[in-house]
Amino acid sequence: MRKCLVSIVGIGMLLSAAGLLTTITPKVRAQMPVAQNAMLAAGVASTAVNMCLRMETPAKARHAYHEEPPTGPLPATLDPAQFAENKTAFVVYSIAAKIPELLYQEPCFCSCDKREGHQSLLDCYTGWHGYGCITCQTEVIFIYEQSKLGKSAAQIRKALENDDLWKVELNKYVEAHYAEYKHSAS
Repeated sequence: MRKCLVSIVGIGMLLSAAGLLTTITPKVRAQMPVAQNAMLAAGVASTAVNMCLRMETPAKARHAYHEEPPTGPLPATLDPAQFAENKTAFVVYSIAAKIPELLYQEPCFCSCDKREGHQSLLDCYTGWHGYGCITCQTEVIFIYEQSKLGKSAAQIRKALENDDLWKVELNKYVEAHYAEYKHSAS
């Protein structure tokens, strides 16, 4: 029964992911090489599958992150302006650009570390992965809000491990903050 439910949820998530891909504007799609389009589609689909697998796996997996702050320059996150027509992507990439040092010290719980070799949540935002991954999007908002409360990277990581990130209502947060980020970008 549980496997059947997971399969149904997985199919629903994959269909949602396919719908998400249609929200990429023609302008952004034209800027993406064919390989990136394929990687984005694969990333969205594999995220959906991994979320289903996560429901099947009771044991908490260890995800990649850096325990200490960076000692040198970090790679830049993608420019949020290229996502201006997708509110969620625009907001999460805007946030990621504000807190790269913190994202460097936080794991990503969608398993992209195992699939794509990511070393921390920052890697999700130096490329297109954060565009289509609901887990990464929710995490970056949770981390940002926790940092505004004065929480350390270790404290935030502990809260992530306790699944506190799912208290974030992604769509409500994006709707509430889109205008703020759009205004600060101009």
